[in-house]
Amino acid sequence: MNATFIKKLLGLGMATTALLAGAVVPAQADTKDTILKNQTVTIGIHNRQPWGFRAEDGSAAGFHPDLIRAAFERLGVKKVDFVITEFGALIPGMNAGRFDMVASGIAITPERCKVVIFSEPDLAVGDSLIVKRGNPLKIHSYADIVANPKIRLGGGRGTLNSKNAIDAGVPAGQMTYLGDVQAMLSALLADRIDAVTLSAPSVVGLLQDPKLQGVERAAPFTGLVRDGVPAMMYTAIAFRAGDETLRDAYNAQLKTLKADGTVDKLRAKYGFTDDDKVDDAVTTEKVCAGKY
Repeated sequence: MNATFIKKLLGLGMATTALLAGAVVPAQADTKDTILKNQTVTIGIHNRQPWGFRAEDGSAAGFHPDLIRAAFERLGVKKVDFVITEFGALIPGMNAGRFDMVASGIAITPERCKVVIFSEPDLAVGDSLIVKRGNPLKIHSYADIVANPKIRLGGGRGTLNSKNAIDAGVPAGQMTYLGDVQAMLSALLADRIDAVTLSAPSVVGLLQDPKLQGVERAAPFTGLVRDGVPAMMYTAIAFRAGDETLRDAYNAQLKTLKADGTVDKLRAKYGFTDDDKVDDAVTTEKVCAGKY
């Protein structure tokens, strides 16, 4: 290979490098602009009452689906599609592009704030337990479970309720992680576990089903307590990191829906009470920082 050819080859490589360096890489389409342009948004839910579930007519129902519809209707989005998946697959599915956001009772936590961004909180709820009818083991707190090593507690993998139980001192050996509520209830009725930890509204929603027999809510119940204050779960809509413009557009609508009473009506519709209303002092920024 002669020197002249080598120089030409090197020159071609340098020219190609310069061309690539100067090339303009198309920016990724803004999710909000795409949604508004196509008038379609896709939402991830995990099929659990009263958060987000498939109704008897096949449509998506629940506090968060109704809230999303109300917010995006005001933005001119005519079509809201819902994708049902397991709770633990919601955030990975959203980040993989299967849907635009998650609207299904997902709680704001400092850990989740590292991988997604959240709207402002819309509900504040605590933990609850489902037990066999009559509560034969007299379980009224996570402390009762800690005190009795024979009690087996079931919960969802990756849920805040399960994390709260562990943080309250429930040994890992007494925890059984199951994929969905149906699996948890089946395990409870089959005596493979003694209790199921869920959010209080989820328990209320499940027990409204007349087909569910032989179980009840453990009442009263004391969940995780931090510095003398019961731990609350602050739910919100989750968005991909980078979709701040979409999150901000939704937050603007959420603020209006809170002010005009729409959020209050939806809360009552799905069995929530004024106790589940978010205090004005609680913000997503503070929850992400671990202040609540």
